[in-house]
Amino acid sequence: MKGNTLNEFIDSLYMNCDKEISFHDQRMMIEGWINPGSSQYTLRVFEISETSPELFSVTDADRSVCVSAFEKAKIFEGKTIYEVEKDIEVLYD
Repeated sequence: MKGNTLNEFIDSLYMNCDKEISFHDQRMMIEGWINPGSSQYTLRVFEISETSPELFSVTDADRSVCVSAFEKAKIFEGKTIYEVEKDIEVLYD
């Protein structure tokens, strides 16, 4: 991974993060926020493109549930972040 270490990247997902990354020719935005009026945390990933499809979204009161779900999600051409981390560049942190 360029721009962050993998540990820095995963740790930042627990905070209200906004990260732009590139993976091969695909740009993605990762957002994390506390939902207004509740203690629920949402972690979402969408492609930055003309249609901006959502690739991942999970909401839970426990942020570790959200981050764990992201770590297991096969949103990188059918692979997890751990399988492709060498091909990811953090563009905005």
